[in-house]
Amino acid sequence: MYINESIKKYLDELGARQPTPGGGSAAALAGALGAALLEMVCNFTIGNKKYSNVEQDVIGYLSSVTKIREEFMALVDEDAKVYSAINAAFKTKDEKTIDNALKDGYHISLKICRLSRSCAEIAINLSEKGNTNLISDVGCAAELVKASFSSGIFNCEINLKSIKENLFAEKERMVLKALKKDMDELCKKALTKTQERML
Repeated sequence: MYINESIKKYLDELGARQPTPGGGSAAALAGALGAALLEMVCNFTIGNKKYSNVEQDVIGYLSSVTKIREEFMALVDEDAKVYSAINAAFKTKDEKTIDNALKDGYHISLKICRLSRSCAEIAINLSEKGNTNLISDVGCAAELVKASFSSGIFNCEINLKSIKENLFAEKERMVLKALKKDMDELCKKALTKTQERML
């Protein structure tokens, strides 16, 4: 759909007067960019004799973050599809159909948040063990996944606002609250450690 097209085509369509792609898709793309930067740091660390003592750890980080990037890439398209489904559901005027579509949208955005959180954990590890020549890239990656997470939260919240099933919405707001607190701490740690190694 979008992920196999050119960046220019995606950005042109993102900026056009059309509903998709939108903020959720862009959030996934930001996460994919952050994950790819972390992959680069891993690849410049693995095979470098200076970091041989942490090489096995970094190989593990690379495997994890590559899978995360692939999931983010899939979500670039999945979010656009689910938004179209939400629009179609509203046309039915059926509350249950609308709620189910909104829940699907919520879960896509929640997945973006959780993937971003996983990337932040890897960024912390690479801020300590990654090749120092790429330490600024760790910082850039942390900022990108932080943006991905925050954008995902916005989309989670707007979906929850429209869901009529109050018990579901209230329960998920507590999930988001815990995730936000956790992500704030992880990003702060990743960025602090990155800045320390830049000195």
